[in-house]
Amino acid sequence: MSGVKIILLCEDKQTNSFVRNFLKHRNFKGRDITTLPLPARSGSGEQWVRKQYPKQLEAIRNRRNAYLIVVIDADTGTLDNRHKELAKACREQDIPPRDHKEDPNVLHIIPRRNIETWLAYLDNNNVDESTVYPKLNKESDCKIHAENLYNMCHRTQRLREPAPPSLQKACIEYRKLKS
Repeated sequence: MSGVKIILLCEDKQTNSFVRNFLKHRNFKGRDITTLPLPARSGSGEQWVRKQYPKQLEAIRNRRNAYLIVVIDADTGTLDNRHKELAKACREQDIPPRDHKEDPNVLHIIPRRNIETWLAYLDNNNVDESTVYPKLNKESDCKIHAENLYNMCHRTQRLREPAPPSLQKACIEYRKLKS
């Protein structure tokens, strides 16, 4: 995809691998995607994303042909609470929070409980968003999961039922990406 850049802000390596693989199916090349590196394990990835988000939101507003994709787990909370926390982080840094009309190039992707819930679903399991699902052996093992999401979210534009509500919302957010 020429000329379009994606800044990817996520809280762990598994999520980064999954989203990057998904984006490749959407015709974004590796050089189109910049993942902001997580600091060496000195705290929570979720806190790091919340701290980085306002600066990245402000920066993306000044760029053309660029997207900011923020991927942060809801954990045991709700998607609405996580959106509120991101908005609060912006206000604390005197940056206006995301506005859906003004910031169409900013995507909030929020798995509930965590990305492993989606991976289990994309592995053809029925899931609920409160159970803890096992991690994959290697981060790169998620390639087939990313392809499954692409097929459901974009080719057929229908998730297999019953689909996790947080993944349904993510598919809506992913539609903002113009290819």
